[in-house]
Amino acid sequence: MRTLSYAVALAMVWVLLWGSASPANVLSGLAVGSVLVMVVPGLRRRGGGRFAFRPLGLLRLAGHMVVVTVTSNVELAREVLSHEQRLRTAIVGVPLPGCSDELITLISNLLALSPGSMPIDLRQGPTTVLYVHVLHLHDVERVRTDILRLTDLVVRAFGSDRTIADQDAYLRAHRP
Repeated sequence: MRTLSYAVALAMVWVLLWGSASPANVLSGLAVGSVLVMVVPGLRRRGGGRFAFRPLGLLRLAGHMVVVTVTSNVELAREVLSHEQRLRTAIVGVPLPGCSDELITLISNLLALSPGSMPIDLRQGPTTVLYVHVLHLHDVERVRTDILRLTDLVVRAFGSDRTIADQDAYLRAHRP
């Protein structure tokens, strides 16, 4: 039963990435998800925790991504059509405590999907830090907060109970 839920979760991500829930996308997503779960069984284990699939968390993540994608596209279109240039680019480091490689990959891909942000480097040590290039820097802390919000949604959709606890502890310690 667990294998089926993993395959369905991967299929949902596949459909979200293609942007269309056509029968071909759903079936190909199920096929790709099934093959990945069968071929890479270690994919769902890391550090004693388990990969989890939470449908409500996935819906929140999908809603967030729709809002972020539309907002960033409007902002980018305004920038392209405007006569004055308001770009203020920067590279911002964001700590991602307790995230597995799979969650970091998903977070990085979701950041790359929205115009105006691009993950460029990942440093793993005592704390994992993701470096992201942003086009419209208004406030460094706002960028970090936005990326931590995305991270929190990803962790609550797919993270293990342990990863969620680590995320909660980090957010409690680092909120003003």
